[in-house]
Amino acid sequence: MKIILKTIVLTVLLTLYGCHSVGKELIEVPVTKEEITSSGEINLKKGETISFWTKINSGTPYPEYTIKYLIEENKKTIEFDSISRFTYEKNHIINATATSEDITEKTFEEKDTIIHKENFEFELENKKFTAPKDGKYTFAFKLTKYEPESQSSFSSGVSIILRK
Repeated sequence: MKIILKTIVLTVLLTLYGCHSVGKELIEVPVTKEEITSSGEINLKKGETISFWTKINSGTPYPEYTIKYLIEENKKTIEFDSISRFTYEKNHIINATATSEDITEKTFEEKDTIIHKENFEFELENKKFTAPKDGKYTFAFKLTKYEPESQSSFSSGVSIILRK
């Protein structure tokens, strides 16, 4: 009986720990090619780590993208670089879903055309940033490259999630 009770407690603790393994979501920042978007000020203590997760909604399972980012601490530039799909060694992926549907459209000649549409949504860990000192940090982002370029839904379906 004691072994069963210990096993149940251990399972519950591991489950609760696993639910928070990606960190607490601080903010989700939509990213576009047209403008730079910012997280606003985030208070961090020395040694606290922020993870950058790219959230993508795309018509292809392997979209190519590049996002430039700027990290400032009290209006002073700390880091300026870019992230892409293969920036981070581990490339953790969470909240992945894939859907498909067939849509019937009429052509100019009034014939039915079946269009197969696929949608892939996922979050990909791209980078970790550790605060070098206590302060107010700002994270700014701009989408600079995405492929396939023709998919307008992709450009509106990209955001960065900052997790602590």
